Amino acid sequence: MAMLADRLGTHPLNDGQRVLALTFMHGSRRRLSERLRSVVNLRGRVECCTIDAFAWRIYRRWRGLAGALAIAPATEGEFDHVCEAAGLLLEQPQVCAWVATSFPIVLVDEGQDLKPERLRMLKALAGTVHVLIAADEFQCLDQALRPNPLVAWLQQHAEPETLVQVRRTNAPGLLAAATAIRAGNAPANGAGFKLLPPGASVPLATTLLANAIAWRQGGDVAVITPALQGGFATSVVARLALGPCGRHNNGPYTVHWEGNDRDEAQAIIAGLDLAADAPAAVACAALRAMPRNGPVRATLSWVENQVHACGRVNFTRAEIEAVIARQVSLRRQYGGGASHQLTAMTVQQAKNREFEGVVVIWPYQVGGDAEHKRRLLYNAITRAKRWCNVIVQSQNILAAAPFA
Repeated sequence: MAMLADRLGTHPLNDGQRVLALTFMHGSRRRLSERLRSVVNLRGRVECCTIDAFAWRIYRRWRGLAGALAIAPATEGEFDHVCEAAGLLLEQPQVCAWVATSFPIVLVDEGQDLKPERLRMLKALAGTVHVLIAADEFQCLDQALRPNPLVAWLQQHAEPETLVQVRRTNAPGLLAAATAIRAGNAPANGAGFKLLPPGASVPLATTLLANAIAWRQGGDVAVITPALQGGFATSVVARLALGPCGRHNNGPYTVHWEGNDRDEAQAIIAGLDLAADAPAAVACAALRAMPRNGPVRATLSWVENQVHACGRVNFTRAEIEAVIARQVSLRRQYGGGASHQLTAMTVQQAKNREFEGVVVIWPYQVGGDAEHKRRLLYNAITRAKRWCNVIVQSQNILAAAPFA
């Protein structure tokens, strides 16, 4: 943010120009959008989106040129293919100049997660616009991106500045544990961080989780696990909802598991009573008979608009399902999903997010090498702003990485 403010001070935006802010995931996009509000004289002059959305915008705008360059056709959901096509297009001087006219400054956050197709886009832009990139190689959980291509490119073509100030938390135990894990050392208990006694059984682990929630002193809590295999974490969360736990009788607590777009869309579609082909009136009636959540209301509105604006008289179930899935994706992208004080998720789902408290449930079945496991634990505990408790399934786990 400071470097962006300095750049704007020496190179003010012209009329009609904005800063383009890109991220890989929507969680970091929302956080980045909030941070950009603090930059002086930037309000209303920034566009924040995912790099996949930006790639689709480039491809759609220059589709004719893509055909002339013999770039294979792509659809919106083919993310890697769309980004590869956008990279090829941005390597054309006229396309890159078109972007620079509107966006002379491009800001990129969480750059370590970018695959080669997305990195190709940045390489093409870097020759024409002023690019500011933030990346932390240790937070990349994709083992195929080791060594990290973006970080290697930055080290070859720029003089990266190391950021040392942690802004998420000031809890000394959390800071010390994170530092230890990055260095390959064993994390130790301290203010804000606790490695609890192994909860080898589901009842014991549930008691530890219930106590952590009861003693949280307000704020949201995320239960984060690196692996769902074996069912240990899901069993603990399920037991937590059944009744009081342990000698303190804490609980019951209902913790909501986060799903992905596909799971949520399928759950909605399962309640759709509609044939393969149906008249417009029947399609509307089927949608009105469903629970009136956001995606269903938006889909009903889409059908009604198609009828009134385009004169449609028939719809297929497949296209209704596609619209529902699209609306689910849009709602989750822009933070319109349900909000809960107690949520459970995988480390991958928790990336780029923040919670007051975190409980990590570490089961036997965690794949990857020692380095990958350290990155998983690091990403999990650094989601916490005030405190983090770690529950391991067995004493044996403490004798190996990432705990040793």
